[in-house]
Amino acid sequence: MPVTKLPKTLEHEPLMDALFQVRMEASEPLADILPGILFHKLSPKPSITRLPAAEIPRPMRETDPTLLYVPTQRLDWGKYVIAVGDRSVNISCKLPYPKWPSFKAKILEVTTLISEIGVAGKVERFSVKYVNLIEAPTIGDQIAKIDFALRIGVLEIDNESIEMKVHHVEDEIVHILTIITGARAKVAERPETFGAVVDIDSICDISPIPFDSFAVELEPKLEKLRQSNKGRFFGCLKQETVDEMGPVYE
Repeated sequence: MPVTKLPKTLEHEPLMDALFQVRMEASEPLADILPGILFHKLSPKPSITRLPAAEIPRPMRETDPTLLYVPTQRLDWGKYVIAVGDRSVNISCKLPYPKWPSFKAKILEVTTLISEIGVAGKVERFSVKYVNLIEAPTIGDQIAKIDFALRIGVLEIDNESIEMKVHHVEDEIVHILTIITGARAKVAERPETFGAVVDIDSICDISPIPFDSFAVELEPKLEKLRQSNKGRFFGCLKQETVDEMGPVYE
């Protein structure tokens, strides 16, 4: 049975990663400037790590589409991570997940700081991505937990390894849904888990807008994007799968 009502929270989170990203047009060398300024403005003080992509000369990164938005500097900021590239800023959570209201507050805090600094280019896209691992001991059990039916010719897919990506457009949002069965993951001090990855990347492409204007208007748009992302995730699951996670409803 498909999910008919979205829970507010889950007692047993299947979450492996939560990420907000904003992409910008070319501007000042953002990754060279922004981390140092954020270091002085953020509390508590973050630690800064230079990432492998920083070793690639900037002119080469600018001409390679696969490197344009790759982070080159990482700031570890308490329960959060800020990763900065030439044309992108990523904000992610360390586990355990602090829940959406706390995560949203940090996103808004950081984007407001960046707008005040005034070094970022015009925003052309923002997104939220949630990666979940639905645990089950076998491939068949993993597929059975997802509200999913797939047939190729006479072949009914119900016990085979799957790696599938779907692009779904909903209003102005593009959802990229990725499902991978037979995945193993080890996060922090948790034991290794085995299950199906359900990855929902929800993207808003926008007409380029100055970063300060973007930051002022972000809160309702961010909330809408997250709720749409959440709806797509729970829409992938059967109700009995959600019930196993300890849903809490308003």
